[in-house]
Amino acid sequence: MDDTEVNVDARITEDRTVIDVTGTRDVAVVVRSDGGERIYLPPEGFDDPVGGSPYTSPYQGAGAGGEESPYGGATGSTRGVMETADGFRVTHPEPVTEFDVFRGERD
Repeated sequence: MDDTEVNVDARITEDRTVIDVTGTRDVAVVVRSDGGERIYLPPEGFDDPVGGSPYTSPYQGAGAGGEESPYGGATGSTRGVMETADGFRVTHPEPVTEFDVFRGERD
């Protein structure tokens, strides 16, 4: 197992849960809430190197393909996984009672 530091930050409100995973994209997040259990897998291409690009615009939307704009309302689902510069964000549409993070095995 490598020694990469992985950080998990969870924010739970009365209407949703946001979980930020930084340091890797090689984890799965399992959440449990009143609506049941849901598994969130890493974004597609998670095994690509984590790193920022000098060509990333602060005006690009956070959604897939720049669908969302910082100047308009959210057009996507309130549930899902969004890639971030150094990991990914899970948004679950209700408060969770429990969540687990499972890290992939390294060869």
